[in-house]
Order: sequence, then C-alpha cells, then structure tokens
Amino acid sequence: MQSRISISKVIPPLTATVLMARGAKSEESQAPVPDKLCRTHLERITSSATFARAEQLRKLLGWLGERSLSPAAAPPTEKEIGELVLRRRDFDPQADSLVRKEMSRLRAKLTQYYQKEGARDRVRILHLSGYILSFTWVGQPAAKSPGASRLPCLLVLPPRSHPDLGAQSIRLAEEVLVQVGQVNGAILVSPTTALSYAGRIGDVREFAAECGADFLLEGTLELCDTQLRVTLWLVDGRSGTTEKAGRFLAADSDELAYRAALWLQEEMSRLRLD
Repeated sequence: MQSRISISKVIPPLTATVLMARGAKSEESQAPVPDKLCRTHLERITSSATFARAEQLRKLLGWLGERSLSPAAAPPTEKEIGELVLRRRDFDPQADSLVRKEMSRLRAKLTQYYQKEGARDRVRILHLSGYILSFTWVGQPAAKSPGASRLPCLLVLPPRSHPDLGAQSIRLAEEVLVQVGQVNGAILVSPTTALSYAGRIGDVREFAAECGADFLLEGTLELCDTQLRVTLWLVDGRSGTTEKAGRFLAADSDELAYRAALWLQEEMSRLRLD
C-alpha cells in the first residue's frame, strides 16, 4: 500500500543543549539516570569505534565509571588510579603527571565521541571535581550548526498483545516502520532493535535513551470480534509523557498500519522538542 503521509516538517532544531545532572530534578524529568542505564552507556562508549584503539582510556573510563556508581566507595585518588589502573608501582602523584595527562586525553576522547557517534545519546558523562564522573540526561542533542535542521528519531515498539496475536503485533510494527520510512520524515530506530523490545517492560525514557530516540510509539493490540483493534500512544522520549490515544479497527495489520501512520503524522506535527 503506497503511503500518502508526510512528516518532513515536524520538528525545528533546538539552539541549546539542556543538561541535567544525575540526581537533579527538572520539569522535564524527576528521576536520576538509573544505574543500569549508566552502565549500559559506559558499555556503549567503551565498545565504540572512537575508543577502539584506546585500550588504556577504555580501562580508565570503565574503572572511574564503576567507582562513581558505587555510593559506598570513597572518591578515587590520583595514587589509586596510577597504581590500579595505569599499573605504575609506587606511583607518586607529586613527581609523575601521568594520571593528569590521561584524564586530559579521556576528556578529549569523550568530546570526540559525543560530537560523532554519541551525538544522539540521551545520557552523557560529565567530569566533576576530582575524579568523580556524573551521568546526566541530555534534553536534546545539539544541532550540527546554528541553522541545521534535524529530523526526529522514532522508536516503534511492537504493540503489547496476547501471545496468540504476537505475529500480528510484529507485522504491525514492521509495516508502520515501512510507512514512515517511505516519506523520509523521521530517522527510524532499526527494525531489529525495535523488535528486541517486544514484551519488555520498563521505563520508556530508558528505552529512548538506549536508542537515542526523541519519540516512541507504543500501544496494545486486541482481537475485537473478527477485527484487530490497536490503541496507540506517541510518547515524548525525554519526559515519558503522552497525550490522547489513537484507536483503530481493521481487518488486517497492513490496514491498521496505514491508519496508524496517518494518525502519527498529525500527532508528531503537534508535538515539539522545545
């Protein structure tokens, strides 16, 4: 079925990046970055192409991250880092600047990662005083240039359903991705990644952060007499909030997907990331 929707002018770029320190509160999010997501973010960075040839920096970042996420642990010292991470016996911070040099390299490498591979990451690592790292929510990735436009990133979750409707639920999610992808109006999280969330229960803000998604489409799929009924919500990936639901009846998944795509166009044209 040929798509007739267009969502190519839905979201203007932001002019600033809003950071919220781990544990801080704002109108947008009342929760800190969960430890599980912090560790997922650490793994994403240390396995990235940016850090592929920086083995010592990977070890340093991983060690500092785990230490910073351990509330009972004392703040790391320069001597500990030199001896435990950089493997310098009897390390003397007064006579050896190795740790300070490596921290400078680590900050530069993180900046490089967030400018390229991690530009859409919803969590970022900040270096606080001493050698403590802070994990923060990012309200919005910065635009590449002051006048650059940016398409929204959408994660389409397979609708929750009875196991007997599992195949129809996956088919519906796949067809929505096809419908939206045909008009190049959004950046889509890949089908393989999207389908990996089937049946997963959790905070959708975490899902969005894992994928760098601005919006998530979630819902339920039911059998109503001889027809399929889907109820959908378009959720803001930053705040986890949504507005009115869309509900549709059709004889098959393809027709449901077409109707859902039309509704999705209208909803995304109303919502803004400002």
